[in-house]
Amino acid sequence: MDTPKEGILLIGTTMILLVSFLITVLAVMIIYRRRKIEHLREIETMNEKFSRELMQAQIEVQRETMFHIGREIHDNVGQKLVLAVLYTGQIITEDGPIREKVDAVAEIINESLSDLRGLSKSLTDANLLRMDLFQLLSNECNKVRMAGSCSIRLDSNTSRLPCSPAVKSFALRIVQEFLQNSLKHAGCSEIYIEINKDDRGLEISAGDNGKGFDINKVQPGGIGLANMRKRAEMMGAELLLKSGPGAGAVMTLYIPENKIN
Repeated sequence: MDTPKEGILLIGTTMILLVSFLITVLAVMIIYRRRKIEHLREIETMNEKFSRELMQAQIEVQRETMFHIGREIHDNVGQKLVLAVLYTGQIITEDGPIREKVDAVAEIINESLSDLRGLSKSLTDANLLRMDLFQLLSNECNKVRMAGSCSIRLDSNTSRLPCSPAVKSFALRIVQEFLQNSLKHAGCSEIYIEINKDDRGLEISAGDNGKGFDINKVQPGGIGLANMRKRAEMMGAELLLKSGPGAGAVMTLYIPENKIN
């Protein structure tokens, strides 16, 4: 009688130990898998942080380089052109045709000086550091209005868009590229920019009522569109462009919340 009971007890104990062992193994595997996933996430976060810091460093180097070039243009080349204008203006002659040529040279130098000043200002523009993205986009709209060739509307659910210098620079350049294409190639009379910011991220949409174009026929090597896409990729944003013959063009830039600052 005792022997069968002992056998059943032994089998029961063995089964309990086996189940306990299997549960322990399963628990260890789950914990290991969870820690592995957490480790991979940590590595991904570190890589992302490193990429963003590298991008920030590249932007800083680029900004310093552009500032140096702009300052050299203003202080060196610009001053020489000013002297050239003064010396040219001091040339006195009775000969009408020669005087006309001298005046033409002075006019060309003045135009070159104006272009250089504009380039110098754009390269050393402190607005990119001083203003937030909303202010910068508002400035771009004002420039379009002052040109008078096209009306432009800016709608936003916020009046403040603080973000990292890299994101601010890339987003501004993308919008500028779209505006330039609209003004130069679309033959449009109206442009709009819409800004929507919420807890999930930032969405910037821009559109025009121009002649549009066939997206499928755009050459992949086009510098403007390629630059827009590259800048969006570098800041971890999504860029969508819609257009069609006679349908205008619409650009949507979406920047996730965790990529803004």
